[in-house]
Amino acid sequence: MPARLRFRLACTLALTLAAAAAAPSPALAHAELDHANPTPGARVRSPPARVTTVFTEPLNRQLSTAALFSTRSRHRVDAAVRFGAPNELVLSPTRRLPVGAYVVRWHTVSILDGHALNGSFGFGVRVAALARAKSLQQGPLARAGWARAALSAVWYAALFFFGGGLLGAVALRSRPRPASWLLAGEGRDAVTPGADPEIVLRQIWRRTRAAGWLAVTAGVGVVLAETADAAGSLSGHAIHAYLFSTVPGAARVAAVALVALAALLAGRARRIAAVALMAALFALALGGHANSASPRTLALLSNWLHVTAGVIWIGGSAQIVATWGAAIRGLSFPQRRRVMIEVLRRFGKIALPAAVTAVTAGLLDAFLELGSVSQLWHSGYGRVLMVKTAVVGLLLIASYVHAFRLRPRLIRLSLGSEAVERHHWRLLLGQPPLAVVVLGTAALLALFAPPQGLPTSAGAAPRDVAATALQRPSASQVAVAEEAGPWIAAAWVNPVSASAKGTVRLLDYKIHPVPAMMEIPGARTHRCGPGCLTFTLTPAARSLRLIARLGGKSFSALIPIGWRSAGNAQARRILNQAVAALSQLRSWQIAERLNTGLGGPPATSHYWIGARYRYRVAYHSATYGETIGIGSCTWVLQPNHRWRRSSAPPLDTRALMPWWTHRVGVRLLAFARAKGRPVADIALADIHRSSSVLPFWFRVRIDLRSKLPMSMRMITAAHFMDQSYFGFNLPTLVLPPR
Repeated sequence: MPARLRFRLACTLALTLAAAAAAPSPALAHAELDHANPTPGARVRSPPARVTTVFTEPLNRQLSTAALFSTRSRHRVDAAVRFGAPNELVLSPTRRLPVGAYVVRWHTVSILDGHALNGSFGFGVRVAALARAKSLQQGPLARAGWARAALSAVWYAALFFFGGGLLGAVALRSRPRPASWLLAGEGRDAVTPGADPEIVLRQIWRRTRAAGWLAVTAGVGVVLAETADAAGSLSGHAIHAYLFSTVPGAARVAAVALVALAALLAGRARRIAAVALMAALFALALGGHANSASPRTLALLSNWLHVTAGVIWIGGSAQIVATWGAAIRGLSFPQRRRVMIEVLRRFGKIALPAAVTAVTAGLLDAFLELGSVSQLWHSGYGRVLMVKTAVVGLLLIASYVHAFRLRPRLIRLSLGSEAVERHHWRLLLGQPPLAVVVLGTAALLALFAPPQGLPTSAGAAPRDVAATALQRPSASQVAVAEEAGPWIAAAWVNPVSASAKGTVRLLDYKIHPVPAMMEIPGARTHRCGPGCLTFTLTPAARSLRLIARLGGKSFSALIPIGWRSAGNAQARRILNQAVAALSQLRSWQIAERLNTGLGGPPATSHYWIGARYRYRVAYHSATYGETIGIGSCTWVLQPNHRWRRSSAPPLDTRALMPWWTHRVGVRLLAFARAKGRPVADIALADIHRSSSVLPFWFRVRIDLRSKLPMSMRMITAAHFMDQSYFGFNLPTLVLPPR
């Protein structure tokens, strides 16, 4: 197969892959719907007083909206629209909703990257929601997305060409004219022999500046198209709300204005123009996905380096091809050899570092935006990124072959090899089609969303927060938890003189966040992600009431948050005294009640512990029967009322009272009186960053006179346990069964 045909097939394949990867697919970030109450597709028994929608990013409040429609009448239901948290839209119907199916249609604009997104979901009041309306979300290429992508491609192409000429002239110190680095020969007349070199240089630079003004025009078109898409019009209010009320909008305007400044100054003040252009490229990063990535500073710096290096490498190559593409065939070999030495090899001094920087920074960008390798093929963004990476790889291969394999051989020869030279120039002049594909995929990436849920500026946690998001309380915090129906309501509270501040997380039995609507009566709250709420309670209270609603169900938890921040050492001393006092006992008893939160009746158990003889435990459970453990022997009572020897080890006394082995995060909650005796309430929190180790929260009540524990409350995954301790030193004899 001829080399030219192979090259054309490679370009055709790259374009086909780009079109396939850019096929509409659901957006996975931007301000997409995270969860709602009622749940999309739910059937609720009673009409909701409000419909709450929570999105993955904070919203532009001037442009984001939602509406409620009845599927029976197809009319809009009168409902007030308000904002709760920065990423929360609430619809409050003015009248009680009658029985029927409803659809919520929403339009969001993220304040992090400025992208707009439309979608809808349905629910039913005593009837099933429409199947086709359960949850729909438009893809990134909806609403004339292809036209905006094409306009963005023109904006990028013109910007790269202009930037390649300007930054190349500054980096290579092109004198006396800014385009001198593109010509070869002492007389600078190698492009068109016999022509005035001054005229040729002015024509080249006029073309470069024209590309700059084309970039400005296309940039204005992109900004207006994005404004119309996000705001629905180009009115004064829409332009102000989209372009001048958020950082991404202002960055878009700044990028175009700085490119215009660079094009204006390129004729007389090239260095100032280069600085303005590099500032425009940073504004481009600030108005894109890098502004919502984490860590934000690293993402912005990496994206700016990636684009700047790409402008030097790709834009400079495009300038060389535009200058020599039509003229190279009319030159003799010595003239072509001089072009290789004085133009190509000289440009390679900045092109090679630029190519390495562009690839390295691009890989870092992909790492920050994707989150996992599997997102390369599971998301539309990842598939477009794979196409871009593949085409950049082809560019690198072509550049390596013609710059490091073929050109040195041709420069050493006094008489060129026709086949080798043809291959060299074909690789060089064939790079613009690949560069067009790269810029086209870059324009598509600007419309697609990175697949990982990015943290909001309000400090929201990632969407899939697991146990790794939890942490042990610092020395200035108390961590406590309580049961909220089937879920764990865990709070981290900081000491404040006149108020209580902290964070509450709602977790399921897998220690994953529960996407429920949460509220704390009497407190100022701020949503910090799915299943997460920060609060400020003024004045400070001894307890915190949390209400969680999901799927038409409501649960509440009363979490004790009052504590003595200066009593950590005292609390640990009291706890150690209780452990020492238990170790001196001859016997005691434990009454236990365990609820899993997953349904079913609670399990009740009674333990008789003969501490004089190690591991003498009698265990009776209404759910699991009776067990006796002595030393290394264990017996279990069978349904036929006969005892059977078991190979299971006997119950350890410390395992029966799990707070013995989890004495971490000890805090003094309060001193109080119970049954006429002074007691101390102590909280413990043993939380690991590893998701394979379960977190534990305990509250232990200790009698300050006897130094013995009275009760314990334990909260962990699928375990809500209460224990009472009594029968201290009563005659207790644990004997092996007959």
